[in-house]
Amino acid sequence: MDAPEIDRVRSLTQRSEVMRNAVVFMAVVVAAAVIQYLQEIVTPLIVAVFMLLLIDAFSRWVESRFPAFPEWMRLSIAAVLTLTAFSVIVGICVHYGRAFATETALLEPKLNALLAQVTAAVQFPRLTLPDLFRGENPSASVSRVFGAARGVISRAVLVVIYLGFLLASRRAFGRKMERLFAEPQSLANAQRVFGVVRTTAEQYMVLQTLKAGLVAVLAGVLTSAVGLQNAPFWAMLTFLAAYIPIVGGIAAALAPSLLALAEFDGPGQAIVLLVALGGGIFLIDNVVMPKLQADRLNIDPVFILLSLGFWGVIFGLPGVFLSTPLTVVVMTIVAEIPGLRWLAVLISKEGEV
Repeated sequence: MDAPEIDRVRSLTQRSEVMRNAVVFMAVVVAAAVIQYLQEIVTPLIVAVFMLLLIDAFSRWVESRFPAFPEWMRLSIAAVLTLTAFSVIVGICVHYGRAFATETALLEPKLNALLAQVTAAVQFPRLTLPDLFRGENPSASVSRVFGAARGVISRAVLVVIYLGFLLASRRAFGRKMERLFAEPQSLANAQRVFGVVRTTAEQYMVLQTLKAGLVAVLAGVLTSAVGLQNAPFWAMLTFLAAYIPIVGGIAAALAPSLLALAEFDGPGQAIVLLVALGGGIFLIDNVVMPKLQADRLNIDPVFILLSLGFWGVIFGLPGVFLSTPLTVVVMTIVAEIPGLRWLAVLISKEGEV
């Protein structure tokens, strides 16, 4: 083959790759628009999938400890414990949400005074809570947030239904993959990618759940020790916040400390709570968790922040909590597509995928 022919083939190949990337990009945009439009239906399915990952991980842990247990018993134990924990979290947040909104309304004058002192100290225009909430009544805004949380109960029913069907279809999934990928090489590659995605997502969810549990226990003990009201609520709130990377830990330390600053006469309890809770979260993030995982999460911090907004728009509040594992799944998949490997390199922390 002469040089002009080689150049022509190379040009056609490059055009083909450009067209393929353009088609993939358009497909992703269309899929994102459709998912956002069907958010009420798709979001419970995504939550159910990640709950299934937790159940599978816990089931395998039970198998390693009690190999004599049959599979149906292991899955039943894991499913009951996972659903019980899910119900307890939702129940506590809904139960204490209204009391928290009322408490915020009662403390609003004191919080406004604190804001005035802070803004005066830094020579900013005076701010009030309604200013921070864009002119709305803050207690009404908090009530709407927890009203939406009560709506999670109705979605939880759909999550449980999805989870039941996913558990029932686990066995058939392997047979479907064999029919989708007829060639042995394609099947082996698909199974490898699926295994990597499942293992990575499971490890992240299990470790984050362990981290969230440690943070929740710490928050519950400290808020009770300083005498802050609704300690179980703060424990569950910090448990959920721990799933949000970077900003979750900051919010988990600041929110109860600010309320303690307004609730008590002096700043002593608030300072103790901020230092102890913030220091404890820092130790859990930077000492305990690195010892439990072989290496740190291979995602650039900029993309972690971007993923919070992106998945939050696509899936709503559950997308914020699941933003990092969803990004890990996307990075793992696009790393296997030659034309999209560049995206995995950008998302990765060190360029290694």
